[in-house]
Amino acid sequence: MLSAVPALFENSQNWFNKNRDVRSMHLPLADSPLTVLGIIAVYLYFVLIYGPRRMNKKKAYDLLNIIQAYNMIQMLANGAVFIKICYNVFIVYDRFSFRCQSIDFSTSTAGLDEVYISYAYFLLKIFDLIDTAFFVLRKKQSHVSFLHVYHHSVMVVTAYCGLVFVPGGHALMLGLWNTLVHTVMYFYYFLASLGSTNIWWKNYLTRLQLVQFVYLAIHFGQPLVSGNCEFPTFWLCYGLLQAIFVLVLFLKFYVQTYHNNQKKHK
Repeated sequence: MLSAVPALFENSQNWFNKNRDVRSMHLPLADSPLTVLGIIAVYLYFVLIYGPRRMNKKKAYDLLNIIQAYNMIQMLANGAVFIKICYNVFIVYDRFSFRCQSIDFSTSTAGLDEVYISYAYFLLKIFDLIDTAFFVLRKKQSHVSFLHVYHHSVMVVTAYCGLVFVPGGHALMLGLWNTLVHTVMYFYYFLASLGSTNIWWKNYLTRLQLVQFVYLAIHFGQPLVSGNCEFPTFWLCYGLLQAIFVLVLFLKFYVQTYHNNQKKHK
């Protein structure tokens, strides 16, 4: 049975190379899915096993300055990608179709823009993983929840699949919403790291995340209902199911964090 593993791996690699978008093959970290799977494996091992064990008998690291710099970089980087996506969606395209936008697989300026926007978004999702490492090194393991780890891991895989299979098109709105939310989120984190303890719009941040997933569920679900969409059906289904699943997780988090806390203080 083990003898069939090399053949299965070779067939999988051949299928991947045959079906991927070749325009991104030259980009660092984008040549093979094994690289991405390796990054996810190291991430999970560190934040769930090695890191907590290592920190068990050590003092929490003081990473305030590093975290402040990280939050600022994230805010600026996500903001820049958000502006670029808005520019392409609302200016470059003659008419971006929110019902069904096909992918430009050409080597035109607009087509290559979609590839490099997808690549920038993929790199942002990898950079997001550092956030969890900070929790571990600061001995805040309770923050390393299933929602947090699942969302970070899946978004790296999702962004990579978007880059190599469906770079742009209808999926651009995922990047637009996500970079907007992360720009606001890391701005909040930056203010909090400066010592701001009474940020009145904190709970609206989670509401913005909920709005994001509701919109994305509709965005990916509408073409499935109406039909006649050139964007691949598999990825529409994937986007819809992920949006609904993460929406449920965030709703649970929102209720536990805000509504239950309000009841305790009454």
